[in-house]
Amino acid sequence: MFKNILLAVHGDENREFLERVLELCNFFKAEITVLHVAETGLSHYGYVDQLASAITKDQFIDYIYNMAKERQDNIYNEFKDRAEATGLTFQWRLREGKPQLEIVEEFKKGKYDLLILGTKPKSPGNTSSKVKERVLKEIASSVFIIK
Repeated sequence: MFKNILLAVHGDENREFLERVLELCNFFKAEITVLHVAETGLSHYGYVDQLASAITKDQFIDYIYNMAKERQDNIYNEFKDRAEATGLTFQWRLREGKPQLEIVEEFKKGKYDLLILGTKPKSPGNTSSKVKERVLKEIASSVFIIK
């Protein structure tokens, strides 16, 4: 049924989420591409001195990018370890930009049958729901959201 699956991850997915995704992909014997988007819209941090008084805006942005790189590495390693344990192979894609735009672009470009999205725990500043809403408006194919 589904042969080409795009999994968009943000890094807050729990172990149960990854297990469900791997089970689903193994069930369909699908090719899977894992996509992580690092947000690059950091220009809105105009008043860095209020956030971190001992560094410049550029240093703060570099710090955020370094944290994002670490998160990407952790996501990749966790998924790789779990996928290898189940015999699943996957492709890894990294993008920078607005998550909803990058996910839609990759989905259309890769001609995927299914998009799998995770959810983030409720917290201040969580934009996960907005991203999902915008993606759903743009994709006229199957979308699977896993808690």
